[in-house]
Amino acid sequence: MAIANLAVTRVLGVIVAGVLAASVVGCGVNKKEHEALKQEGVELRERLSSLEQQQAEAAAREAELQRQLGDKDTQISALQTQVQNRPAAPADWGRDSAPAREEVITIAGDVAFASGSVTLTAAAKRELDTIASRLNSRYSGRTIRVEGHTDSDPIRKSKWGTNEALSQARAESVVAYLTSKGVSSSRLSAVGMGSAKPKRTKGESRRVEIHVLGR
Repeated sequence: MAIANLAVTRVLGVIVAGVLAASVVGCGVNKKEHEALKQEGVELRERLSSLEQQQAEAAAREAELQRQLGDKDTQISALQTQVQNRPAAPADWGRDSAPAREEVITIAGDVAFASGSVTLTAAAKRELDTIASRLNSRYSGRTIRVEGHTDSDPIRKSKWGTNEALSQARAESVVAYLTSKGVSSSRLSAVGMGSAKPKRTKGESRRVEIHVLGR
């Protein structure tokens, strides 16, 4: 804006100078020079008109930018109000803000136990070591239900008479191991589901599920 105003001022000065020069045509200025001065005056007036138009357009752009800036300020103020009015997180959440929904950790039965056995394999123990650490940190204080699951094939070569009994014993083996790794027994329970909740295949059905219950 300041630059445009300065340009207009300079052009006005040139026009005034041109008019003064033309006024002294009778004092030694010939006709050819007089016509040249008149033409220069016309050009300067046109330039002045163009600069005045540019100045008006610049003022309009400045007004539009000011309006947009005002709209942004209004939006920022509204967002700040929303943040200030947002409800705080529940006071009983832990520092790690563990999710309140139920979580399920699944261990494949064929990995955890030999066929017809309730003794945990070395691979299962390594996996349970990691799970115990999570239960004591991320899920500290949450109740845990360990479910044993089997396929639908009847028991033939095992001292466990039914799938329900086998699945219960396996769930209890997992609970005992988690307890040995520092998970409080008061948080743990074991349930034998047998073949009540089958998966798509028999292999997938043989499993242990560790349910971290919601608050």
